[in-house]
Amino acid sequence: MKFKTLHTKFILTFTFFIAGISAGLYFYLPSKLEDEAIVAIATQSKTVVEMAANSISPALFFSDKRAVEDEIVMIQKSPAVEIVIVRDNDGNIINTEGLAKDLQSDFPKNHNNADGVSVDGKLYYISSPIIYDGAQYGTLLLGISIQPIRSEIASAKQTITVVLLLVFWVGFIVIYFLSSFITISLRTMVKTSERIASGDLSERVNIQTKDEIGQLATAFNRMVDNLQKALLKERDLRQLKSRFVNTISHEFRTPLTGISISADILESYQDRLTTEQKIEEFHKIKERVSELTDLMNDFLMHSSVESMRDIFTVTSVQLIEILNRVIEDTERIASSESISLNVHIGDSIPIIEGDPKLLHHIVKNLISNAIKFSQRGGEVIVSLDVADDSEYVKLSVRDYGIGIPKDEIDKLFTQFYRASNTSEIPGTGLGLSIVKEFIELHNGKISVTSVPNEGTFFVVLLPIPNMKA
Repeated sequence: MKFKTLHTKFILTFTFFIAGISAGLYFYLPSKLEDEAIVAIATQSKTVVEMAANSISPALFFSDKRAVEDEIVMIQKSPAVEIVIVRDNDGNIINTEGLAKDLQSDFPKNHNNADGVSVDGKLYYISSPIIYDGAQYGTLLLGISIQPIRSEIASAKQTITVVLLLVFWVGFIVIYFLSSFITISLRTMVKTSERIASGDLSERVNIQTKDEIGQLATAFNRMVDNLQKALLKERDLRQLKSRFVNTISHEFRTPLTGISISADILESYQDRLTTEQKIEEFHKIKERVSELTDLMNDFLMHSSVESMRDIFTVTSVQLIEILNRVIEDTERIASSESISLNVHIGDSIPIIEGDPKLLHHIVKNLISNAIKFSQRGGEVIVSLDVADDSEYVKLSVRDYGIGIPKDEIDKLFTQFYRASNTSEIPGTGLGLSIVKEFIELHNGKISVTSVPNEGTFFVVLLPIPNMKA
């Protein structure tokens, strides 16, 4: 047996505790019962001896020895009375019953008010003066048997022993199973924690009780859940960092390579290139520099999103004006790809509250993405109106381009995430995550629906002042 285990300590502690209590009760209760029985006998015997003394006093007064003997015989016939002794005032035995003559000298001559248990413990002695007409003529002593009481006490002692043993074993069994439940639960938690420590975060403690053990198990599982979330978050951050590095290396390399190629062409073949060809190469360089600038702006915007929460400036904004400026900025790009921009603006668009720069970025990013992911010669439809519930201004952007795979739509607003069908199209995967952040800063909402090769439909809802839900 391992004495260091909690289970063993529980059992040993309970065993010693119950054993101590049982031993105390075993010795205390019989002694207590005997003392109380002696007190009861003394009380009852006092009444008996006084009545017997009164009945024998006339015979002793008249010195009627025969009458005295008859009274003694009558007294001795009582089931409890074993010995009757009558003495005169000088202590001499006048008559006795139930006492052998060779034992008569063992009793003291003076029995006035004498009481107590005999030396052998079998009798209780009690005496009373024999008084007649106010004068004492002797002493009556009775010996009351206490053997029946001792037999009953012995029987009671056996019963107490059986009860104590029964209580001990029942208590032992209860504490055994109770301590087993506690220690098994704790062992389960220890084993689970060891498996978790080895890296298996799917393990949980399966204890359904509502007591403290159950509460401890619940707290333990909650701690593991938080740990798992923290590790998943750390893993996501590592993946994000890796994706960030890969995105930078890939997206910056492409325009830089294009710039390098155009520069080499201009340097190596300048005497053979026509003016138009040189201008075309310069345009390519400018476009790739513009791409680099856009990429850098995305990264800078991403790095400053958190700080923008602190410098977020709210003013009254007319979203129509922002939309018109974005359309002017993007029309040239749309025209170069033969993409038509169709804009629909509803009547009485209310003024909203927000940051003009952030709102401009939202609108420009959505429209630029629609153009970028549309097929050459396609169409982009932009609408601005009041939502049906009249609580939001609704901006919608629809294209008929490559679309987004259904199982990837939920990841669309994740930083650096790019759909699997966009690998050939430049981009960082930051634009939509930033757009979502900015919309949420305005207490707005964004939703998207898409069908691969049929197009994508974005809807942005921005709250109208004093009409927020």
